[in-house]
Amino acid sequence: MSRLFISVERLEAWSTEGRASLEGDRMTLTELGRAFDMKPAVHFVKVTGSDDDPNDLLGRVKSKDDLEAMGGELFGNSVIVRDTAYDVIEGFIGEPLPR
Repeated sequence: MSRLFISVERLEAWSTEGRASLEGDRMTLTELGRAFDMKPAVHFVKVTGSDDDPNDLLGRVKSKDDLEAMGGELFGNSVIVRDTAYDVIEGFIGEPLPR
């Protein structure tokens, strides 16, 4: 199973529905019995005020460590990289743990 991006909203919904449980940085999908190591991340969905994406980030998911390394700054649902602002969805990258 490959890694996956899960938005904060989806994770909250899954937890409420009993489809996922969280313990520290570990999420378990209850129906599948699969566990994932969760790391904070963002999904880039739109360039704010432009169609130009000079950093080639649209559609990509980056961890918060990646953002820091590239000099990106997170402000709520926005990230600024160099001189470009992006709308993002906050969430997590889930790396599957061995069974």
